[in-house]
Amino acid sequence: MSDILGALGQAWPRLLLYPGGISALLMVLIVARLRGIPPATLGPFTLIDLLPPLSVITLLPLTPAAPFAYGLDVPTALLMLLWPSFRRAARERIAPQQMLEWYLPLLIAATALVSVTTTLDLSGLLRWPAEPLRQLCFLLGALAWIAAVPPITSLQNNLAGACSEVGLLLIGVLPLIAGLSTLPIINQIPPLILVPATLIVAVIAAGSTRHLSLPSRYLLAGMALLVSGFPVR
Repeated sequence: MSDILGALGQAWPRLLLYPGGISALLMVLIVARLRGIPPATLGPFTLIDLLPPLSVITLLPLTPAAPFAYGLDVPTALLMLLWPSFRRAARERIAPQQMLEWYLPLLIAATALVSVTTTLDLSGLLRWPAEPLRQLCFLLGALAWIAAVPPITSLQNNLAGACSEVGLLLIGVLPLIAGLSTLPIINQIPPLILVPATLIVAVIAAGSTRHLSLPSRYLLAGMALLVSGFPVR
């Protein structure tokens, strides 16, 4: 624990400025505004739900954030980002079967992405694969991930839900950022502009899939998982 606290102390720009701190709060407020969530929804229970997803955003492997010695893995990030929806499910006694229906497309997409990167670490999502088939799977996995977000974040119509949406979508755009960074023209764009721009595109894309049927989300995630299982020669 002392090592983690020491590392956090050395990475104070990450905590206060980017990707956490001021920049994270701005992104959350923008997404909340787009979803019609008033800032007045912030209360004691919202604060409890807000901290885990905000911590994930702070620790995401985004450039040019200050380096941090302890990275996040995909399962841990998912548990922390889904914390607000878990809490609501417990309060409102939502059936586990219903929750699983909402979560399963996201879990399938996560499995596809992890299969391509062969690592659970989030930083693996920033490594663009060399093989065209793996590149296709990376893109399908990212699209499936983004399409799976709306049913989950709609469970929390407050700032904690908006924070979860920002964190989930930022993870979803990591493969897209990796692919775009291989293009010489895009590579000239500063990361502080590229990351918010891709996030805005992801918010628009996720919004356009809000009325997508659940079987369609399963189909997209299943395609990504199927492609990830093809052998590469």
